[in-house]
Amino acid sequence: MKTSFKKLTLLVFHRQKLQITKMLQKIGVLHIEINKDFRSETVDALERNKGKILKAVEIIETYAGSRTGIPTITEAPVQETVDQVLNLRYRIEANILQKENLLKEKLQRIPWDDLDLSKIQRLTQRGLQVKLCIASKKEYEAFDFGTLIHQAVQTTANQVYFAVIGQADIPIPFESVKVPERTLTELLEAEESLQNENENIQEELAAYAGHLPKLKAEIINIENELAFALAQGSYQAHHQGVIMSLSGWFPEAMENDLITYLKTEKLTYAIERPRPGDDVPVKLQNSKYSKLFEPITKVFELPNYYEWDPTPLIAVFYPIMFAYCLGDAGYGLIFFLVSLLGWFSFLKNTRSLAFLGMILGLVTTVMGLIKSGSVFGIPTNSQDWELFQGLGKYVLIPDDRDFIFNAFNVALMIGVVQIFMGIFVSIYNKFTYEHWIKAISQIGKLFIVSGVIWIFLADMQEMAALQQFGYLRQILLVSGVVMVLFFHDMEQAMPVRAASGILPLFFIFTGILGDILSYVRLFALGVASSVLGLVVNQIGMQIMENSWWGAIIGVIFLLFGHTLNFCIAVLGSFVHPLRLTFVEFYNNAQFKGGGKEYRPFRKQPIEL
Repeated sequence: MKTSFKKLTLLVFHRQKLQITKMLQKIGVLHIEINKDFRSETVDALERNKGKILKAVEIIETYAGSRTGIPTITEAPVQETVDQVLNLRYRIEANILQKENLLKEKLQRIPWDDLDLSKIQRLTQRGLQVKLCIASKKEYEAFDFGTLIHQAVQTTANQVYFAVIGQADIPIPFESVKVPERTLTELLEAEESLQNENENIQEELAAYAGHLPKLKAEIINIENELAFALAQGSYQAHHQGVIMSLSGWFPEAMENDLITYLKTEKLTYAIERPRPGDDVPVKLQNSKYSKLFEPITKVFELPNYYEWDPTPLIAVFYPIMFAYCLGDAGYGLIFFLVSLLGWFSFLKNTRSLAFLGMILGLVTTVMGLIKSGSVFGIPTNSQDWELFQGLGKYVLIPDDRDFIFNAFNVALMIGVVQIFMGIFVSIYNKFTYEHWIKAISQIGKLFIVSGVIWIFLADMQEMAALQQFGYLRQILLVSGVVMVLFFHDMEQAMPVRAASGILPLFFIFTGILGDILSYVRLFALGVASSVLGLVVNQIGMQIMENSWWGAIIGVIFLLFGHTLNFCIAVLGSFVHPLRLTFVEFYNNAQFKGGGKEYRPFRKQPIEL
């Protein structure tokens, strides 16, 4: 669900602009319509400064996280700290660039080892010509150097690196190379020096960890100043700038308190309801349980103000689909325990995510027992594991193909239900936010989908319970086609609308099969997880049969195999339900999205 908003427009004199802006910041409820074209030197300077501090914070956290026990620096002005941190980071990058150049020199120098180039220079000063060359071993041995002095410096399997000395120009057909002046030893010493310098700089950066609270507080302070400057720039001038107006949005529930305050301040204002096309902010307002799933809704994007919030339905379907994909009671229990551990440790600052993980883990544990029956890849109907045999009686969704509610069919049923819910949501949106006439085509789609599924189950699958009232399913199908043909786009003339309606019908009929079959992935991922767990168990048990050391290796293999399978299964269980939600469900719900989050103009608290 979403919070209802109203629009407030204030009229003020130019001289009241600063005072009114401060007042609105103090009230802290108005989502101001920011002028996106407004720019000023103040805004640009604040954004640059914020960017520099964010970069400094990122650098400090990078190095402070991997180094503990280093004394921290805490006393220094913020700007000085930022400049020092950025300068230190610049030195690291410069040293890295120097190391790359050293590596190139090393690669050029390695074949020549520690050949002293100063001796070659002394020979050159005495009128001798010296060339350093590379040739294949075969060519070098076959060439007649005559009176030329030649000396191999390095010989590899295929090449020879050698020097040639002569009185004048040396006419040899070999490639002449330029060797770095520094010796290999000197290059290695320079590289080690740069490495040591970088390590010292990194420790120095880690010592700035004590500045993080102050830097983060400064970021909040800049954001407050930036919001104030943007609010100041969002006033619209009237009557040659004497009168100015400012518009924003506020939650409807706060209207009475806001009006009382505005009247107390004797301000001129107008309040109105949103009109179609208004860019109204969105504030999700769900129950405590559904609120846990709002991060999943935001992964795609927020619904806009003129459509229903899908979060409550996501809160119903996502845990079921996640559990269906993971499909193992043992893995579900592990997921629950990891989330519980996160509640008290690594997720203590975001406990809603930890609680969401615990819910997903519990639902998976239950699903793993009632669907196929699997605990760490061990079937609960296995005769080899007495420990789990008692759990076999809880299996309600078996893999038996002769049973209508088997694991494969239930996955499709979940898809059918979610698709129907999506169509109902689209109908609701048309009725509520547009016009009932525009909902007719969606009702037609509902009739078509219902009729096609009914015909498939009754006539093709020969389900006796659905074979009655055959004329009714045909009426559903025909009436749905008529509704889509003549009401899919009310802006077109009737003949054009009927002709262009063929395309929507084509997408509906072809989309039904594709959308429903997409939910087979729920079954497939669950089977893959269970089968891989079973294979890990079989291999591990075979290893453990050999000897005492085989038992140790077998246990290690079981732990590694199940950990790997668990991680892969969890990743798939996160991603594929999201895909089914954001593609199949959102497509049938005609989800538009594009909502912008409600951000009231207020000062963020600064905590040191």
